[in-house]
Amino acid sequence: MNSREPKYCDPRAFSAFDEALGCLESPLGLFSAAVAISLHFLPNHSMQPSIDSVKEMAETVQRRVHHVTQDALVARLHEVMFDELGFAGNEDDYFALDNSLIPRVLETKQGMPITLSLIYACVGRLSGLQIVGINSPGHFLVRVQLERDTMLVDPYHGGRVLSVDEGIALIERVLQQPRYDEEDWFPECPPELWLQRILNNLRSTLIHTGHYRDVAAMRELQSLLNESGM
Repeated sequence: MNSREPKYCDPRAFSAFDEALGCLESPLGLFSAAVAISLHFLPNHSMQPSIDSVKEMAETVQRRVHHVTQDALVARLHEVMFDELGFAGNEDDYFALDNSLIPRVLETKQGMPITLSLIYACVGRLSGLQIVGINSPGHFLVRVQLERDTMLVDPYHGGRVLSVDEGIALIERVLQQPRYDEEDWFPECPPELWLQRILNNLRSTLIHTGHYRDVAAMRELQSLLNESGM
C-alpha cells in the first residue's frame, strides 16, 4: 500500500484505487479500481452501489440460465445488458466526462467503448464467462470464450458480435487508416493497461476542457499504478 498523501487527487479516491491495485486479477478488482478513479469526480458517491449493480446484473443472468453453458450465459448477458437495460455508446456526446466514470455509465446506460466493455466483462465474469479485454486502437472491444469458439463483441454498439474482418473494418473507420498484415489490432489487454487507457482518456478530456488540477490528479493515480510494478 502507498502511504503518501495525494496533492491533487481526492484522498478517498486515491486510497480506494491503491487498495484495488492489490487485487486486479480478482473478479471485481479491475472494476473496483475503475470505480475508485470515478470517486475523484463524484465526491458524494461510494464504491458499493456500483459493485451492487454489476452483482445484481450477474445474478439476473445466472437465474435465467437453466442449463449452464458458455453459449447460454452469453445469450442471457446480452439479453439483460443490451435488450432490456439498453447499454450503448453515447454517440451524441462521446467525449463527455461522464462516459469515463463507471457509476455514471451504470446510471445513464451510456458510455465509451472502454467503460462499457469493462462493465460487460465484469458482469460476464461474475456470471461465469471467460472474457478478456481487447486493446484495439481507437475502439476497445472484448473477446468471449464459448464452448467451441471465441466471439468478438462491441459493447459500444449494443453488444454487436463482430467477425475478424468486421472488427478490422471498424477500427479502420475509427482510425481512418488501413490495417497492414503485420499489425495486431486485437491484442489481449491486461488489467493495468486497461486502467492506463481509462486514465489517458480522462486526461485528454480534462486537458481539452482546461481542468488542469484534475489532470494532475489523474497523473497521481497513474503514478500509483506505475509504482505498483504494473
